[in-house]
Amino acid sequence: MANSIKLETPKAIVEVVPRLGGSVTAFDLKRGSDRVPIFRPWSGAWENPRALASSPMVPWFNRISGGGFSFGDRFHPIAPNDPLEPVPLHGDGWLSPWEVIERAPARIVLSLRSKAIPPFDYRATQVIVLNGADLEMELAVEHCGEDPVPYGLGQHPWFVRTPGVTLQASASGVWLEQPPHFPASPVPAAVPEKWDFRAPRSLPDDFIDNGFAGWDGRARIAWADRGVAVDIEADPATRYYHIYSLDAECPFFCFEPVTHENNAFGKPGGPEANDLRVLDKGQTTSMRASYRAGGL
Repeated sequence: MANSIKLETPKAIVEVVPRLGGSVTAFDLKRGSDRVPIFRPWSGAWENPRALASSPMVPWFNRISGGGFSFGDRFHPIAPNDPLEPVPLHGDGWLSPWEVIERAPARIVLSLRSKAIPPFDYRATQVIVLNGADLEMELAVEHCGEDPVPYGLGQHPWFVRTPGVTLQASASGVWLEQPPHFPASPVPAAVPEKWDFRAPRSLPDDFIDNGFAGWDGRARIAWADRGVAVDIEADPATRYYHIYSLDAECPFFCFEPVTHENNAFGKPGGPEANDLRVLDKGQTTSMRASYRAGGL
């Protein structure tokens, strides 16, 4: 695949295409001479970021309502940035080419300098490391503008969905509304039984595109029909996750570790009250998540 960079160990392979949103295009566990995909692999036929295996979300995660947001006694208009969405989605990191600033056989560091969506004016860095069969990803952002601005971060991995897959992840609540609607209440609702993943559970058969609150930063995805699993661990600042899946026939689903709730810019109290991180010039914030793949 053109411009693909491979990270490899005796246990796993990760592929990255910096020019396509600094995105991961494969995370495969080695099983003899075979490769067992953990993330949905990219075919290379379609360069839309929605076709990749995992993309960074910066300078925010999810959607922004109301045509923008108010902060610092100003309204900042934000235009839609994806032809499939009527509102701004996931920032511009996933849509921008990144620069390779370090490279080793099992490690790569990417950088993005962006002023594409005012008032965001930032430098983002991704550190992607493959340690055995453990994929570690850190995403950091430094604010470069003169005035303070709120930021949020997230990772958007697309996992393989099979009939035997289960998910285990804690949550204290969930926002029930789904796109194109925004959550009607700033307070998450109780988790419905079919979405209660405190114990390993199959994914719902119907559509889900919902954010969960009160995560302890740990999750496990297991494929009983393939004999593999991945254990996810996020840093203490990453206490939300988002699940996306079309239906039981869809060959993929998303489990997204994120630093803030859905539509955090548009909720009562302003960005600061909704887990966005207000940065002055030169200040940074980051998130880390690891994906430890192995057998059951």
